[in-house]
Amino acid sequence: MVIICALLVAIFNTNLFAGQVYTWTDENGNLHVTDTPPPARAKVKDTLEYEEKTAAEIQELQNRQQRRDQQRQEEAEINRVEAAKKRAREADEAAQIAAEEADQITQEVEAYVRRLGSTKEKRKQFRKRIQREIGRAEAAQARARQAAEDAAQAAEDARLAEEEFSAQ
Repeated sequence: MVIICALLVAIFNTNLFAGQVYTWTDENGNLHVTDTPPPARAKVKDTLEYEEKTAAEIQELQNRQQRRDQQRQEEAEINRVEAAKKRAREADEAAQIAAEEADQITQEVEAYVRRLGSTKEKRKQFRKRIQREIGRAEAAQARARQAAEDAAQAAEDARLAEEEFSAQ
């Protein structure tokens, strides 16, 4: 709100930028900002001296702002690339864990099936259990494949982000 008021004062009162700006408080405690000196009984808070900027100074300020903006954009792009790399690492770790888990489940299921299905009669008797366990192993393998695909996609996204950054 204060900024908006200051901007409105600046737009509508160009005399304010002609020299000194006074900030003072009157006897009632009201704050005033003027280009005229305060009365003798006022408590002066601040006095600013304003000098018009030359075209070269204005250009230098604009150039500085452009450099800052460009630096912020580069930092944001670097952060984007780093985030993509981090996602790729995390996806790769998740894929490795899923693959290890799938291998372990598959080994457990194979041992379970061998134990329960050693004869034709046992296979018949435990057919539903065997199918359920085989389904569990297949689901684990599917999760591992999906995790590997996700990791590959995340790695590709990170590579593309890095290439885009390098091309700039």
